[in-house]
Amino acid sequence: MKICMVQQHPVEAGKTPAAILRYLKLAEHFSRAREVVLIMPSAGKPRREFAGLPCYQVPTPGSRWKWFDMLCFALLLLPVLVRVARREQPDIWFVDELFVGLALPWFKLFNRRPVNYDVMGIHFYQVRKNNRNLLRHWLLGGIYGLLERLTIWGSTFLTTVNDAHREVLSRWTAKPVHVIRDAAEFLPPALADPPVLLPDWPAGSVGLTFIGKLSNHRLDDLFRELPVLLERCPALRLLIVGDGPFRNYYRRWAQRLGAVERICFHEFVPHSRLPEFSAVTDIAYSDDWSDIGFPMKVFEYMHLGLPMLVEDTPAVREVLRPDVDSFLYRGREGLAAAIIRLVEDEELRRRLAQNAAQQAPLHTWERRVAEFLELYRQYTGESRDE
Repeated sequence: MKICMVQQHPVEAGKTPAAILRYLKLAEHFSRAREVVLIMPSAGKPRREFAGLPCYQVPTPGSRWKWFDMLCFALLLLPVLVRVARREQPDIWFVDELFVGLALPWFKLFNRRPVNYDVMGIHFYQVRKNNRNLLRHWLLGGIYGLLERLTIWGSTFLTTVNDAHREVLSRWTAKPVHVIRDAAEFLPPALADPPVLLPDWPAGSVGLTFIGKLSNHRLDDLFRELPVLLERCPALRLLIVGDGPFRNYYRRWAQRLGAVERICFHEFVPHSRLPEFSAVTDIAYSDDWSDIGFPMKVFEYMHLGLPMLVEDTPAVREVLRPDVDSFLYRGREGLAAAIIRLVEDEELRRRLAQNAAQQAPLHTWERRVAEFLELYRQYTGESRDE
């Protein structure tokens, strides 16, 4: 089976943001399963292959304006799609970003092979929850909603990461919507990767770790509760791993709190180095991007065997069992109460970590790729032995 995977983000070795981690892991494991994989990212630096996979790039300027690069990608994608369709004749197409939607309606005229739109997050809901600027809230929400519907219209079938997404998408389209969840794995780091510098906290400290992109005020609730938390829990320390436009915003907030010795910021590290932070993590924290999302980092915390504190949503409850393999919270007051409880109860943390680790083998990329390939065989008519 020949699979062509389209991606609007530049793909660079050693710099894998969460937004394209699922895409790259699927490409890697499709190839391991001896399927033929072509990838189509937007252009960072021109290349004919990436990670050993043939690569057809969509030319974009690589400017400092993300919106401009996305627009260029959307406008320049169609001729590349048509060229690849004629030259390579893929059996199936995989797309996972809504800016592909501008090309799909015209592409359908040239292509008769199935198109899988993989919906990791419904952007309209993400914007609605996280964007606190009312004008941008409604403007972006409306634009993203239209693009999402256009991408759905141009696709043959949809896959998505949870049942909450499927419920919303099924109200938008009569096309089939299949749930294939995210997963996690940690391969040994490259020898050239620099060592991770861990914070030197005093004995008896309880480390609360957040790993992820710092954007959209996503840690505001936590920081608003920190004055009470730091006073109530002398052992509490906070580790924030990741980059983003709000990194300096939170650093300044930590300085205003006079808590720089108890709050450590670590820049972006390659995905393979994340297990090293387990040594200073007693509680792994995750908010949620949207009202119906499921953060991929939760699966990563599972595989690291960490006790998890996760924002409570319907989608999260599809996988996690409250007070069994995770501790769920709602709202600022619920977040503060949960942190206090976990800091003070070491036995609870141990039990949550143990139960989470037992669930990790259910959520591997090898399992997910097997689910995708079984689904693709249904749409291409290809048998398992072909």
